[in-house]
Amino acid sequence: MLAKIINKLRNGYMVYHLGVSFRDVRFGTKVLDILWEENLIRGYIKATDGTVKVLLRYYEGSPICTRLVVLSRPRDRLYLSSVDLFRVSHDFGVLIVSTPQGLLTAKQAVRKGKGGEILAYAA
Repeated sequence: MLAKIINKLRNGYMVYHLGVSFRDVRFGTKVLDILWEENLIRGYIKATDGTVKVLLRYYEGSPICTRLVVLSRPRDRLYLSSVDLFRVSHDFGVLIVSTPQGLLTAKQAVRKGKGGEILAYAA
């Protein structure tokens, strides 16, 4: 389901939509919270019918988030320790990591000393 969320966001940015909507899932709002904290989206609204509308962010007519990629797939899982996360977190934008403490950015995971599965990358 994460791949569908990322694809909807990426397609919305490519055609300059103000917002996109999709069905609400458990961890979808956690991913959107991370994107909102990193100022990659303007916010999101949960509707009563079980959908979520995401408001996309633009700066001077161009998308803020230029790259959204799903890194870990069911057949090719990508796990990194906190040391490896520290090494690669400076080279990328926002890495979304699934840890035993929940979904975190790579910087938050390094601060807590946790490694985990790299789910997605946004810049």
